[in-house]
Amino acid sequence: MSLQSILSQDIIGLIILYSGDRKVLYTLRRWIDPVLYKQILLTKRRILIYGQVQSGKTAAIMESIQNPLYNGITKIVIIQNSSLVLQQYQARFKEAGIDALTIDYKSRTIHKEVILLMNNNSRLKKYMRCADKPERYIVYMDESDSYDSGRHPLANSAIHEYYITATPKHKLYLEPGFFHTVKRVVPTEEYSGLRNLTIDYTNESIISIIQKFKEDGPEGMMLINAYKRVAEMRSIALQLSQKYKNIVFVTLNSKRRIIIGGDIFVIKARSLSEIIDALKDAPRIVFIANRMSLRGLSYCSSDYSRHLTHQYSDLFSGSVTNSLQRLRILGKYTDKRPLKLFVPEDNEDRIKSMFRMLDMQFEVCRDF
Repeated sequence: MSLQSILSQDIIGLIILYSGDRKVLYTLRRWIDPVLYKQILLTKRRILIYGQVQSGKTAAIMESIQNPLYNGITKIVIIQNSSLVLQQYQARFKEAGIDALTIDYKSRTIHKEVILLMNNNSRLKKYMRCADKPERYIVYMDESDSYDSGRHPLANSAIHEYYITATPKHKLYLEPGFFHTVKRVVPTEEYSGLRNLTIDYTNESIISIIQKFKEDGPEGMMLINAYKRVAEMRSIALQLSQKYKNIVFVTLNSKRRIIIGGDIFVIKARSLSEIIDALKDAPRIVFIANRMSLRGLSYCSSDYSRHLTHQYSDLFSGSVTNSLQRLRILGKYTDKRPLKLFVPEDNEDRIKSMFRMLDMQFEVCRDF
């Protein structure tokens, strides 16, 4: 007995409308009027994808992109203005079998269903000059809370707007009814979040902190993102490399450099995973970065077997949101290795505020 012999097309259509669930729409698509199906599919929707820092939000984006409901519709993924983030996305999409077009200075036409667009004015203008721009598209705004207005200019004309963030603090997002749906990325047992860190409040020198890193085990990876000036980063990396000759130091800014025993080697443009893979024989690696360590980057090898085990940050200045986003040591790891965060003693109140913000964001997202 078919569903349509029990319920009319109109009743089935009402069930779909009141459910508000696109999976219900896709499941029952054969039993409703094709005109109604298209009308529901193209209805404007705003969706928040919320998850803790590095808990699997990119995987949620890829799952949505591959939703059969969206076949034949262009998907535009807005990412941070960072070549490292772009390279990371390209690698993740390729691994997932998603064929994506990256908008760059050579772009002339839109000829793929998935588009990667860096969040800067020149790339947006390049996209707008491309021929055959799609009339219907879905936009995914990664790290959307960092946008000045809370949303990208392309969101206005999108069929569906996806807002992806670990810190949904923008006032726009708190407006009643702004989001039609909230999708929480539930951390798996493998996820190590803020509550899983061992936090060492210390005013010791960076040399003493590196010594602790060295003594914690025969191998590991550390991120230092406590310094803002490039010259300071290079000077500290050079000083440390001369003392710890068996540790590989990598500075990340517009140019990537490997420093070993005081010797400096410039790296060609590579993704973080490629850099880590190339250093597979180095048991200890220390990355020193500034703005290239704030959001969206995963310090992991391509097979995810190596990841950050230590981090040194100074979280005293800036917003609580940015402080949380700077903790690139967080992530989904299978080895259950203890993770250690070093921060100055005056960071203790900031860390407490970060815990409070996590609790508040969970409550906010639960109430949407």
